[in-house]
Formats: sequence, structure tokens, C-alpha cells
Amino acid sequence: MNLIKYFLFTLLFIPFLCSGEESIDLFDLSLTDLLNLKVSIASKNDETIKNSPSSVTIFTRNDIDKMGISSWTELISQVPGFYSMVNPVEGNQSHIVMRGHAQTYANTLLILLNGHRVNDDYTGGINFFIQFMDLADVERVEIIRGPGSSIYGSNAFSGVINILTKPQNKISVGLGDFGAQKLLINTSHTLGDWQLGASLSLFKDDGYHYNDVFDRNEIQTTTRDPRESTQLRAYLTHKDTKLFAQLLDTKRSDYYLFRRLRDGVNILELQHFMAGIDQRIYNSETMSWDISTSYQQAKRRELGALVPKGEVPFEQVGFLFGTDFKYHAIDFALNGKYQLNEDFKINTGLSYSQSQVPDAYLRSNFDIYGDSSQLPEVITFDQDEQRTVLDKKREISSAYLQTQWQVTSALQMTAGLRYDGYNDINSALMPRFALVHHLNEKQTIKFLHGQAYRAPSLGDMYDEESGLTQGSQDLEASEISTTEIVYLHLYTQSQFTATLFSNRKTNIIGYKANENGIHALDNIAKNDVEGVELELIWQPIDSFRLVSSATHLSKNKTHLEQSSGLPKSEDLSPDSLLNFSAYYQYQSWSFNLNGNWRSKVKVLDEGSLWLLNSHIKNQLSKEVSLSLTISNLLDESYATSSHTSLGVDENVQAFPARGRQTILKLSYNF
Repeated sequence: MNLIKYFLFTLLFIPFLCSGEESIDLFDLSLTDLLNLKVSIASKNDETIKNSPSSVTIFTRNDIDKMGISSWTELISQVPGFYSMVNPVEGNQSHIVMRGHAQTYANTLLILLNGHRVNDDYTGGINFFIQFMDLADVERVEIIRGPGSSIYGSNAFSGVINILTKPQNKISVGLGDFGAQKLLINTSHTLGDWQLGASLSLFKDDGYHYNDVFDRNEIQTTTRDPRESTQLRAYLTHKDTKLFAQLLDTKRSDYYLFRRLRDGVNILELQHFMAGIDQRIYNSETMSWDISTSYQQAKRRELGALVPKGEVPFEQVGFLFGTDFKYHAIDFALNGKYQLNEDFKINTGLSYSQSQVPDAYLRSNFDIYGDSSQLPEVITFDQDEQRTVLDKKREISSAYLQTQWQVTSALQMTAGLRYDGYNDINSALMPRFALVHHLNEKQTIKFLHGQAYRAPSLGDMYDEESGLTQGSQDLEASEISTTEIVYLHLYTQSQFTATLFSNRKTNIIGYKANENGIHALDNIAKNDVEGVELELIWQPIDSFRLVSSATHLSKNKTHLEQSSGLPKSEDLSPDSLLNFSAYYQYQSWSFNLNGNWRSKVKVLDEGSLWLLNSHIKNQLSKEVSLSLTISNLLDESYATSSHTSLGVDENVQAFPARGRQTILKLSYNF
């Protein structure tokens, strides 16, 4: 708590040293403006939230700043129906609960960066090659709650997140608990018709100290989760051309790796590079065409202790084990819009993508492919016959068509269809249909129906039995069919939304024992979910606003074949969720209290949970601000659930989470 005392002392005296103290505008949008905020994620057309043919959540730069949130995985728990079960170091078995559905690697949630796909095709998710992606220079985050495959293809299953970035002119430095150090440098320049920008985000801490942790080898009862990351983004814009690139390097050590603890040994290093280009090639009053392409290259290198020193045949040294992966992907897309008349609009597009895991090998200090003898050092077994993932190339050719018809001044209809053709699995055809009816200026009702899918990943299909998962080339895509009814009502001082949803999921992929007793991947489950989401924005006075939502699942039922390694969704997901963010402004001060509550999670040995966070900011001058962010304000001791057991006991599925952490940050806008 010494950092908090230092912060309060500093806030008392620094204002006298800064001239030109100004009040800040805490709310950049009125309640009416919020409903009329333009978004493009739902249909690839700029349209207001109340007109969009999806359930949409938006966070502006101002929203994110007010909450003091720096990671998209933190932000997700402020979305209705969503809850982050990402553990403190964003491990492989982390997941995000989306309307009662929880999938490892979060591979049923599609992440876009400036409209370009981030999910890798090895897992279908995001956190195998990417961890700790910062919201350093984010302009806004647009989120679809529900299926999006009719536009975006695979993995747009339970939701889609588009992270839109824009360089700023800002420098900030931060210090905090656990030796946390943070540096952010954003810069943007205009040279004639050219706009150049760059951002650098650095973070490092020594890790939280955990006591009484579970260790399957019973060697240690404490651990830490140190981590560090370097994120660099660059931008170049010229008229109808936009280019961006991102390089993200992360490193973590100790804590759980391969579901085992071994401080001083466990280490994970990731590197991810992504670049994207968007080019407008034709534009008129009625028609526009754009082409885009992106490229990804990623590396993963890890090492952990699977068996400790002293066990046969590892009497002299422990059995060290790791993986060495590389991944790359490229895609091309052509997208067009045609305004047939003022009431009828057509969107269409073609795309092609290719992905591959060119290197996938094991590392060890023992000859695991030979006589199991001890080696003088850890080596990578990189012969062709020692691959852990078959060297297969995935190619996808896609086409989509969407129409929007303004039937009357109050009624809009959207219908769409997308075809994805694969070289290694069956093709997919995903439809959508939506009606949006404005009862009056204050009330809107929506009927939404869509289907989506998650293709079996390269790992699902081509992993070899080498200490990792054994894949299956007979897998079918997991599919979901969703129906929603949405009601929006704008009052004088508040905005209310109610959403009824029903999801039916089939062909869910998990582990199943074959005739040889080996656990291989198969389509083993289906799941039905029904629930309601209630959202409220309340602003009784100009200086205060409350944003909150509540979600309750009236049904969450999984039909599961005899299997191993796949808990039921209802065992990983709470039945009820609540989140809120309360803002208050007084002159140059702004105060935020945000948090979330969940009901009991079956696989965790704990009841319901409240997590609260706070963010206090003083705008010392037009350019300078000082802020304090406190995560887990009440210092709750809790855990996040895992898809896979940490030990031989299948009930041990709890990753301990961090306690209270404070970050003090000084920012300068220029």
C-alpha cells in the first residue's frame, strides 16, 4: 500500500507545479450518440449500433483509458455474456467463456487486428503464439456477440473482436507492484499526403508470489509468474493505401508449463510478426472495391521439467522437455460494395489464404527417439521423421454475398451467405438472416439468426503422438446455430437492452480413446445453451455514468461421449455473470470503479466471485496526467479454470490467479 500513499501525496502537490489546469471531458458521447455510433464489424458497412444486424459491443479509446485497461483479455470481461478465464500468464489451456461456451485456446473467438485475422491455423486460437498483446494505441474495439462466419469464416463461432489501432502522440511511464515497469511511446506525423506512425510498448515484472500451490511432483509449494513483453507497431497511410505492421516478443518463466511447476527451468519464448495492407482500387458514389493482404510469421520455443531428478531413469538430472514451433500464413482478399439504390445494398468478396507449420519438433536432454540415454545438453530433434506436426499446407478459397434491404423507413432486412472451400476438409456454407425494426425513435427490436463453424485446426488434424496431442484427419468442423431477439430502449437518462439467445452446437472436438487405448481427437460432443443478457447505461447527472450488464443461462447442457480431456461447457462456465463500470468526474479528476461477478464454476473449489478494479486519474494540465490503476482491489484469492487437469487428479483444474496489483503511470500528450 506504500505506492498508493505515494500516489496520493504526489497528487496533492504536483497540481501546484503545473499551469493551465483544465477540466477533462469524461464522456465523449451522449446516450443518444452511443446508439448512433457507427460500426462496421457486423456487416462491413458503416452503420449505427441500433441498425447493425448483430449484437454489438463497442469500447472507444476513452472507455479503455477510463478503466485503466491495457490488455484485450482484461477488457473481455466487460462484454455481456463473456467472461475471461485467461490465467495470469495466458497459458495454452486458458479459455474465454462466451455465452456458456468455453473452448481451449479461445479458438471459437475470432480476433482481428485492423480487420485482419490474427488467429493461427495451428490451434485455431490466439494464445499459442501470441500473449500479452497490449491495447497501447487502440482507437476502438468492436465486438460481435454471436456468430460471424457468414462474413469472416472459421472461428467466428461465438464472437468476433476487431481491434482498431491508430497512432497517437503520447509518452507514458509506469511503475508498480511485483517490480512492474511499463513504458509506452506513441508518435504520429503528417508529411504532405503521407501519415506515419509508430508505437512501442515495453512491460516487465518479477511475478506474483504464490503460496501453497499444487505441484504434481510435490517438490515445491511456492512459485512466481514473471513475464516481459515488447510490442512494436508501425503505420503508413497515403490517400487510399493503409499499411501496418506489428512485432510482439514475449517471455515468461516458472509458473505452470506442461501443467507442471519447476522454477528455474520452465520457460516460454514467443515471437509474432504481422503485417497488413489495405488498398482502395475503385470508388464512386455507388460502388467501391478494396484489396487487402496480410502475412504472419510466428515462433514458439519452450522448455519444462516433466519428471524431476531422482526418478528412474532420471537419477542424475530431471527429464527436460520442450517444443520448437514455427508458423506462417498469408491471405489475400477482394471486397466490394454496391449501392443499387438508396434502399438496397450489396456486399461481396473473394479471398484466399494459406497456412503451414514448417517446423514442429521436440527438445529434450534425453534421447527420446533413441535409447533414452542422457544427452550432454538440451537438443532439438529436427529430423523429418521426428516431426510432431505433419508438414501439411492448408489452403482456403472463399466467397461471400450479403444484401441489405431497407424494406420501409422502419424495417431493414439483412441476408448473407459465405462459402469456404478447403484443400483438406469438407467445405462450409454459412448463412445469416436479420430483421431490424424501429418501433419509434426510442425503441428498436431485432431478430437475428446465423450459423458459424470452427474448422479442425492443423494441430487437431496433423499432430503426431510425440508427447503432444494425437490428431485425426477424419475430423469434421464444429458448428453452431444461433437465434437472438434483441430489444433496445432509449430513455432520457438511461439506455436499456435485453437479448434472448439460443445456441445449438454440434461436432465439438475433444479427446476420445480409440481401439488401441490412445486418446486421439474426435467429434465427441454437442451443446445447447439458452440465456438472457440485460444491459443498462445510466447517467443521472452530467458527471456520473454507470455501464453494466447481467447474463443468466437458463440452459447449458452438453451431450458428451465417453472421453478424456474435455470437460463439459457447463462445468467450466458460470450460469450467471454481472459486470459494471462506474465513472465519476470532478474538475480535473476522474474516478472509475469496474468489476465483474460470476456464480460458482463447477471445476473450481470455490463459490461465486467478485473482482473489483479501480482507476484514478488527475489531468494535471492539458498535456500531463497522473493515474493509478489497482487490479483485484479487494486482493481476492481465486483461480481460473483449465480445460486440462494440473495433476493426476482430474478435479485439479485450477490455475491460481494474481492478487492485488497497483500501477502508477505518468503520461504526456504532445
